[in-house]
Amino acid sequence: MESTRFKVAEHLFEIEHDGIDLIGLLPNLTPFISDDKGATLFNIRIDNNINPSWRGTRVGFFPCPSASFEVYRKDNGAYQILVMDDSNIPCAFLQGDSDNRHFSITTRGNDSNRRFGLNNAIMVIFTICTAPHKTLLMHSSVIENGGKAYMFLGASGRGKSTHSDLWTKHIEGSTLINDDNPVLRIDNNGTPILYGSPWSGKRPIYKNVHYPVGGMTAIEQEKENRIRKEPIPAAFGILLCSCSTMKFDKKIHLDICATITDVLKAIPVHTLSCRPDKEAAELSHSTLKQ
Repeated sequence: MESTRFKVAEHLFEIEHDGIDLIGLLPNLTPFISDDKGATLFNIRIDNNINPSWRGTRVGFFPCPSASFEVYRKDNGAYQILVMDDSNIPCAFLQGDSDNRHFSITTRGNDSNRRFGLNNAIMVIFTICTAPHKTLLMHSSVIENGGKAYMFLGASGRGKSTHSDLWTKHIEGSTLINDDNPVLRIDNNGTPILYGSPWSGKRPIYKNVHYPVGGMTAIEQEKENRIRKEPIPAAFGILLCSCSTMKFDKKIHLDICATITDVLKAIPVHTLSCRPDKEAAELSHSTLKQ
């Protein structure tokens, strides 16, 4: 049996991949390879000889900007999820057990389809399994500055990556650590810690690093630069819209909401209305560093 262990945000998992060049297919996993022999949170077996079989009740169809997911649930509570690309072409089929501990993934199509399907299937499994452990898979671009992580939030196209680039250009000591899907986890002291991940959207920023969160702000494009601190209800909504919520599972969704509540006990959320310029970066920097 050929298998490789990985650790993301201190969560250990193992992938069995007999006859499959896993790292060749997903080199983004490389920085997260682990030799930790401890207990895993979950295990995945990749087996392209499995013939997908729908045996559950259809939960729903969930479109996302770059992928869509058709979710089924078996009588024992185990999930079956079909992963499709932005053209609704099936690329992967994952099946879990009732305890969300053991999963199998079957991929289909050419190498590009398989890479896309496998990567997204692992992301879904990671989100399902880590939600009970005060962990959020975020949609955010993140800068490290002065040993802390600064998170820029918002829907695709709002300017998160552009604002990160403004920090790296104009704010001394700034480094991009993830540009799409970092992991946010609450540690045992109640501190939100931001981790790099194997998933970073269009830019290959796969850094196995972690920093305490120094600040977070939603980004919206405006003609003038201004920033405001959001009240708790609005801040909660911003964070909920900025993470993988798994709304089809009530328990997982409640776990995610509880973690967001813990984040807001420690870190406020701002909204930056801005132009894509140096002044906007300086404004967010001076506000979030306070």
